[in-house]
Order: sequence, then structure tokens, then C-alpha cells
Amino acid sequence: TSPTMTASGYFVLLADIAYEKGNPGISAVECVSSAVKKVVEKNLVDPAKVGLLAQSFGGYEANFIITQTNLFAAAVSGSAVSDIIRTYFSISADYSNPEIWRYESQQYRMVDSFYENKDAYLRNSPILHAEKIKTPLLTWAGKNDGNVKPEQSTALYIAMRKLNKTHIMLQYPNQGHILTAALAQEDLSKKTIEWFDHFLKNNAPAAWIVNRK
Repeated sequence: TSPTMTASGYFVLLADIAYEKGNPGISAVECVSSAVKKVVEKNLVDPAKVGLLAQSFGGYEANFIITQTNLFAAAVSGSAVSDIIRTYFSISADYSNPEIWRYESQQYRMVDSFYENKDAYLRNSPILHAEKIKTPLLTWAGKNDGNVKPEQSTALYIAMRKLNKTHIMLQYPNQGHILTAALAQEDLSKKTIEWFDHFLKNNAPAAWIVNRK
């Protein structure tokens, strides 16, 4: 993705994130925002034309980040969790076991169970703060994703529609957590560039953006 964005004329920043236990989303907001602001201070980018792009756990972070800041003029998230509580209480399609482990002892770094620290789960779940989103958002998912169920993208889509936010969801048939079909890869790459070109470069919107409703 980075080479594609660079070839399309974009400055690409890969931000490091230092995580506070129990606050994966908030940690992402603080670190990514600080990194972007430092680049802006160096006059390397237009502060009004910054985009956010991520997939998988990074997609969760992107979904959450835009609920907490208006720093980004457009965002794209893929294969991403939008409701960490719903996922916590679900069964993994890939591993056939409860997803609790991801939150208490793996990537999400919550450490405590939901019942031990409900506030942390509520605080870091994107869909519970969707009303604060102002960033135009493009989401995508493989319909056969067994790692992050596509219903996570659907839930956020429903929330964004209910709130009348600028949002489009793409779902790719016969694709999993990562798109492997050449046509799907080409379609997503094309639409990602067109999304950012419209919101960051003021290009005329592609037909699929205009006809999103």
C-alpha cells in the first residue's frame, strides 16, 4: 500500500505506537496524532489534507482515532473491528474459540476482563463513539473473513448511516482477511486512491462515490 500511495504523490508516514495497558484505542490516538503534528510542524504536508489508512488491528485503530480527533480529512480502514465488546463475546471462525484471549492477553492489551474493567472497553470501542466522527470514511472487508467477521464493518456502516455520516463500505465476495484475488486487489487500490484524491486533492469524485447512497 505504501508504494502505491507514494507513487500517487502522497507523503506516507508510518507511525509507531506505545501502548498503555487497557487503552489500545486511546494510545493510538495519542501517538498517531503526535506523529502527524510533528510532520505538520516541519511543513512537509498540508494540515488540512491528511489521510488515515490502515487494515486489521490498524483498521480498528483508524476506526477509533477518527472518533476522537478531526485531524484527518479522510480515512480508509479494512478488515477492522468496530465493536470490541461484541467481538470479545464472539467465537473466532478461524480458531473456533472465544475471542476473549485477543483482548486480555494479546494484541488489544486490555489485560482485565470486561467485567473487571467495563469502562476501559466502553472507552476504547469505536462504534460507541461514532456520533463524533466527522472524517469521511471508506471501509472494506472480505465476506469470508474468519479473523475479523465482516459483520464488524456492517455494524459500523449501519451506525454511520443512522448518523448520516459520509461513509462507504466495500465487501468483497470469496475474500478473507486479506484480499488475494487480483481483481479485488485492483479494485480496492483504485478506490482507495480515488477516495483520497477526492477528499485530499479536491479531485472530482468518482461515480461510485457520487452514487454511494
